[in-house]
Amino acid sequence: MTTETTAAAASTLRRTAPARRRPLILLTPDLIERPDAPTESEYVVRANYAAAIAEAGGIPMILPYHSENIAAALVLADGVVITGARPGVEVPEPRQRFERQLVDEALKVGKPLLGICHGMQLIGECLGGEFVTELPTSEIAHLPHGGADQFAHEVVLAPDSYLALWAGSEVQRVNSLHGHALAGEGRFRVVARAMDGVIEAFEGETGTFCLGIQWHPEYRLTPLDCEILRAFVERSAGNVRRGTVDPVHHRLSALGLTLPQASQPPGAFVGAIRSGNIITVSGQVPLVDGRVWTTGIVGSGVSIEGGRDCARLCLLNALAQLEQAAGGFDKVRGFIRLAGYVAAGADFVRHGVVIDGASELLRELFPDRWEHARIAIGVASLPRGVPVELELTALVVDEV
Repeated sequence: MTTETTAAAASTLRRTAPARRRPLILLTPDLIERPDAPTESEYVVRANYAAAIAEAGGIPMILPYHSENIAAALVLADGVVITGARPGVEVPEPRQRFERQLVDEALKVGKPLLGICHGMQLIGECLGGEFVTELPTSEIAHLPHGGADQFAHEVVLAPDSYLALWAGSEVQRVNSLHGHALAGEGRFRVVARAMDGVIEAFEGETGTFCLGIQWHPEYRLTPLDCEILRAFVERSAGNVRRGTVDPVHHRLSALGLTLPQASQPPGAFVGAIRSGNIITVSGQVPLVDGRVWTTGIVGSGVSIEGGRDCARLCLLNALAQLEQAAGGFDKVRGFIRLAGYVAAGADFVRHGVVIDGASELLRELFPDRWEHARIAIGVASLPRGVPVELELTALVVDEV
């Protein structure tokens, strides 16, 4: 292949690769009340919150405390950040009341949530934790005189957490700017603690991305800080929806399902590519929160029903890629082909039953345009040792 041919091919791929819309991220501000001059009260938020979200690929937007606007704001928004409060200043009740309602509504509609400092404590409370105003007596300075633009102490990360994966180690230096903390248990898993036991981060046990960080990653002192923000914005980008009502997502919700974030391919290829009116989604494996759900061979260690569950998970990951590439499910006219690959032994003959798990779910989600050609193939092994892999081809509206 000549240099000229290679350059031409690369140019074609760039033209056909889907353009990604920057996700809109809501930021909650603090409130400076002026009792002697109410009309001079101010909403304030540090500029580095907005700068950090923008640097991570999002569009930051400050959300005032108007509860009647929450539902409409969440239709437009793709993610929510509950920010920290001013150090040493009690959070005003109007802010807490508004943020609790915002968190509850965001969880109901499946919007990604990131809580920082006070934001972590408030989300943790909403998930059943306990807000404490006294920190343990120790040599750790959680509210140092030097501010949050320098390291304050170390935290220990849970070895199986995203934070440890992103950091590449189980001990991380962080900044700090708080006099209160989160304690107790709730619908969250603690994934980081300071050396004195104070909770420094949690992963919400919710149906959507939910992460609480006690330190201040918006200062971007470490690669981990930047990765936290990037991952949140990326997950929010996966939740981009065009239009105010999407029947496919309503059907998903009725089935107790949500689409995952469109994952980044593990090799030198893209998750989906468009050519004219055709979108081809690369082979998708059964991932949950970016991790392989199970491994094995169908019919030997993995049951047929387990294989069908894998096929459904593969389809959800494929649909996440399709929605992102098409710009919304309203752009999808129908489906052309679903190819299913089943890791099985030579004597296994029920490959079609396994892939039916995906085809039947596709019919439930797109009842007016689900028809597709299909192939179900048995193979000796699949990438990452998974039992099932799917490839999907769809027909979309004309390019403009």
